[in-house]
Amino acid sequence: MLNLDVSYAIEKAGASEDIKKLSGYFLCSCFACIKQSRDGINQWTLLYFNPEENKVLDCFVNDKFVTIGDETPPIAEIEKPDFTGLKVPVQDAISTAMKDYRKSTLNILITLHQKGRLTWTINLISGDMMATTVDIDAKTGEVTRQEETSLIRRL
Repeated sequence: MLNLDVSYAIEKAGASEDIKKLSGYFLCSCFACIKQSRDGINQWTLLYFNPEENKVLDCFVNDKFVTIGDETPPIAEIEKPDFTGLKVPVQDAISTAMKDYRKSTLNILITLHQKGRLTWTINLISGDMMATTVDIDAKTGEVTRQEETSLIRRL
């Protein structure tokens, strides 16, 4: 089972010629999706933001390739993260989010981004179409928010 570390993905993307030649962009968030907590992460999607052009660029990183995707407008306001504050590994963040979770997951959506502070946001999607969102401080491991939302009611 492959488990690609986010720091490795950031480093690998940063060494890519396609990323090196980007002008005016900064890394704003990292995203991955797995089915169950025991699954390894085999690809990260890194989002680079250009504030002057108000565009986000997708960068897909796996163990073999760094691939650049499309430019799109951002869906929310973007803060520039300080990834040097990352102390909590992704598996610890997932374990914290799953601590009292008793349902089986269809998907686990994982995001590392700036929300006032560097934050892991773990979204646990269950078969009853409920999304449990847990924000975890990526420096301390403290849970800063937890809420449950019906995905069906939001449609």
